[in-house]
This record gives sequence, structure tokens and C-alpha cells, in this order.
Amino acid sequence: MDYIAILEYIGVFAFAVSGAIVAIEEEFDIFGIYIIAIITAMGGGVLRDIVTNVGIPVFFTSYKTIPFIIAGALLAIILKGKVKYKNLFMFIDALGLAAFFVSAASKAIESNYNFMVFSFVAGITGVGGGVLRDIITNRKPQIFKNDIYCVAGVIGVTILWFIYPVVGLETAQFISLIIIIAIRVISYHKEINLPVISA
Repeated sequence: MDYIAILEYIGVFAFAVSGAIVAIEEEFDIFGIYIIAIITAMGGGVLRDIVTNVGIPVFFTSYKTIPFIIAGALLAIILKGKVKYKNLFMFIDALGLAAFFVSAASKAIESNYNFMVFSFVAGITGVGGGVLRDIITNRKPQIFKNDIYCVAGVIGVTILWFIYPVVGLETAQFISLIIIIAIRVISYHKEINLPVISA
């Protein structure tokens, strides 16, 4: 199993957890919980594959992600309502964010995309599933509120873009992962947010 595949499975598991948490908070039934977990985990990748016209989205041609989605949603169900696990869930979500941004960015580089397409592919893969989750559950998409979330991913992969020709792709991937996770975790704990413009 290659490094990129490992990153993607981490991202799938992490986002399935976060999707299931939202579904539980919205009092969805068990079927709804798993549907939202799937949408959160795979929605960004499906949108990416449709927009970049690569054919049938990978999610519909491979079953390898299913066990990770099942396990992620199950973990959220088992640990539901336990406040002491809030930081754990936040870290898992940050890990998923970083994993999806970096894995998508790496594939974009391998496909020789320019910087604009590279940025779009990384961004839609990293946060597309979360946006779909929030729309379906009738919430304001979290990435458009004041949290440092999508911005963390954008900063991380932008750095990856500029340093990989110098340090190599694997080293750049690792550095980008650490940067994204660090920005997300630190901004969460220090309550550092983007400014909100009030009407």
C-alpha cells in the first residue's frame, strides 16, 4: 500500500467520524447516520472526479473505502455524547482534512495540473464532503464561517506546491500534513478565527 493510499484511508475514516457526529447531533436514524458519513467521507472526491472529468468517480469503482466508513461511523456512535472525546474528534477531523488535502494535491502534481487546478482539486477534495453534509443537514457550511479550517488546508498545500521541487514530494507531503494539522489544532485551542463582517 502506497503512502498516498494510506493518507486517503485516514481521511475517509476521519471524515466518516465527523459526518456521523453531525448526523447524531441532528437526530438522524442509523441509516441516515451512515448516509451522512458516506457523503462526508466521499463527497469531495466524487465532486473532484466529476469536475476533472476522469470518468466514473473512484468511490463507485472500488469498495476499499467501505470498511473505513463503517468503522468511522461506528466509532462516532459508540462514543456519542462523551464530552471528554471532543478533542479526539477534533484531532481526527484535522487529520482527515490534512490527509485529503495532501493526497489530492499530490495526485494533482502527478497529473501535471497547473496551480489553479491543483488548488481546486485539493480544496474540493478536502472540504467538498463537509459542505455537502452541512447542506443536507440544513446547516451553514462550517468552512464559510469563522473557523480556521479550509484556510489551513490551502496554506499547507500551497507550501507543498512551492517546496516539492526542492525537497522532493514525500518530504513536502509530510511537511504539508504537519502544517495543516498544526494550524487547525492551534487555531481551535487558542480560539483564533477569521474576522466576521457583520451587516
